[in-house]
Amino acid sequence: MARTSRPSKPKTPVVFNMSDQECLWSKAGVTAPRLCHNAFDCMSCSFDKAMQRKKALGKASAGLEQPGEEYWTRENWMATPVEQRYCRHMLTGRVPMKLCINAYNCASCAYDQMLDDELAAAAGTTTGMAEVAGFEMPPSYYYHSGHTWARVEYGGRIRVGIDDLTARLFGPADEFRLPQLGTAARGGGLELAFSRGGHQARAACPLEGVVVARNPEVLKHAEAANRHPYEEGWLLLLEPTRMQRDLKGLKTGEDSVHWMEGEAQRLSDMITADTGQRLAATGGRVVEDVFGAAPSLNWDKLVDDFLKV
Repeated sequence: MARTSRPSKPKTPVVFNMSDQECLWSKAGVTAPRLCHNAFDCMSCSFDKAMQRKKALGKASAGLEQPGEEYWTRENWMATPVEQRYCRHMLTGRVPMKLCINAYNCASCAYDQMLDDELAAAAGTTTGMAEVAGFEMPPSYYYHSGHTWARVEYGGRIRVGIDDLTARLFGPADEFRLPQLGTAARGGGLELAFSRGGHQARAACPLEGVVVARNPEVLKHAEAANRHPYEEGWLLLLEPTRMQRDLKGLKTGEDSVHWMEGEAQRLSDMITADTGQRLAATGGRVVEDVFGAAPSLNWDKLVDDFLKV
């Protein structure tokens, strides 16, 4: 059926583990209401830097401005009632109760760093899982055309993995070879390597960034990426270098659903042409190991057609 309009992509990144998209400064009552446009990565936010530098209030709000004072100083902030000095992690729902003792200078806050380090190797909860042509996918994730995904984590980091089509098409891997910590991964570069039974494959890293964590579970038990590709089977955590630009080139929302429908049909047609079989499914989902079920399929052709895009 022909479509008359193309679904629009979100104007701001979908951020996980956040209660809403309001800027932390405005949520704390320091500034007028405004939305965050930097995925809550305060340390790289130009507005946050301006606030840290000028401490300008503009209007009295939430009791943070002292009468007769033009600028918000640390002394004035410390004089604010304790119950109004909210930590940004409390404001965003990350922790139930925490007060800031560092004047919102998150970059030098030991507590802030501790929480970010704790989450670096922990996968969050997948929300809104959809069933698309026999494959699972969260439409709120971002997808590279080479069948890898990205999602924006709290603090602006990017978690990366393979999608369900890759996991089911190639089956359980024997080994994953991932970039080392500190490596600059290239957006679209074939940085994610895996192997099975002597066959080799490389998949694209969806965004450009520096590797800050690798999934130790996948490195020890490669099949974890196939069992739970969107959760425990994640591969890398990146500190993105051009997040806004790179996300615009990925598929998300309805666009990603329509794309996956087309990819599933393309795979089905290929299997039928090469083997005379149909794309098998159980309970509405594609079998867990397509290549294992149809070993006459050409591994290298599958890699070229679905991963090297």
